[in-house]
Amino acid sequence: MKRKNFIIQPSKAIQKYLTSMDTSLYLEEQNQGGSAFIYLNKNENPFSPPLEDLSSLISLDVLKNYPDPNSNEILNRLSLILEVPTSFLIAGSGSDELLDLVIRTFATSKTTILSISPTFSMYKFYASINNAKYVSVPLKLSVNEASGQAEFNLNPEIFIKKAKMSDMIILARPNNPDGMAIDIEFIEKLLELEKLIIIDEAYIDFSYKPSLIGLVKKYQNLIISRSFSKSFSLAGLRLGYIIANPSIIKILMKVKSPFNVNNMALQIGLILLNNYDKVSANINKIKQIREEFYKDLTNLWEKYKGFYCHPSEANFTLLRFQSKERSQSVYQFFLKNQIKVRKFDSELSNCLRISIGTRLQMKNVIKILNLYFEVN
Repeated sequence: MKRKNFIIQPSKAIQKYLTSMDTSLYLEEQNQGGSAFIYLNKNENPFSPPLEDLSSLISLDVLKNYPDPNSNEILNRLSLILEVPTSFLIAGSGSDELLDLVIRTFATSKTTILSISPTFSMYKFYASINNAKYVSVPLKLSVNEASGQAEFNLNPEIFIKKAKMSDMIILARPNNPDGMAIDIEFIEKLLELEKLIIIDEAYIDFSYKPSLIGLVKKYQNLIISRSFSKSFSLAGLRLGYIIANPSIIKILMKVKSPFNVNNMALQIGLILLNNYDKVSANINKIKQIREEFYKDLTNLWEKYKGFYCHPSEANFTLLRFQSKERSQSVYQFFLKNQIKVRKFDSELSNCLRISIGTRLQMKNVIKILNLYFEVN
């Protein structure tokens, strides 16, 4: 008798995700295009970590040993820098792993997770694979024809109404992809609703607005995620951490994988924390380049008026064009000039996000944009 063919099926939550979400564009945007390209599509830090010769700083013995499951050494250092007890801290393999861990730990199939739109696409991804319901409140777009400035704003009344009907709220501050930072006063209003609030501060080091870490001791329902990927130039090593009430940290420590952060990430992260003045110098350099780039974009807008620019508190800038076709045309023009920027679909199909690179790279971006508008 011939045996029937069969395929091992994933869980119902994963099946639902596979049929409802398309990540092809996101994965396409992560693909590399060659060593000659300048990559301004993934918000990476353009400067290498400010480290000496690693061979003189780290012994290869760290590779043969399992890492500390509690990440004690780096968390002790973070505790001093952030002025919070170590009981408020947990380390992870990038803030992405920790966001997934939080949702997996506290969400069920009956959980509604609220965010805004547009925002970081992985929030919906983590909600979906953990079988939670994900909803979002659209940001309101305003465009200033006199200045060429575009801006997203959140309607507080609508969001709070939705928040009251939700179980968990996740917000990026500054927001990705536009760089807008929600006011602290509004975050406190949300916290008073006694819902679990997750604030993703992956880009906060590039902002002139303060972190929300000072609220963690006041509100037991606040979780803040931070990353070493952006401001510390460690995107390739995967290192992040969470600041939250000890009652939350204790639960997450029991749920996480025992050796979730590799030794190399822990060692290099600690070295950078001990040399934070050098890391801070790179952060300030990026902020200066961002402001210069924005001024150059403003001058370009005054000349051609072919786009709008979103002010940003992060290490990227969002440009908005009149149509999807124009956005795609500019994107292709950048590719021809060996620069890759971030394109989008759906609500942001007429936008391109440009990471802040070196001063020379950003001058080159302006040069290419100027050339494009000259011939188009």
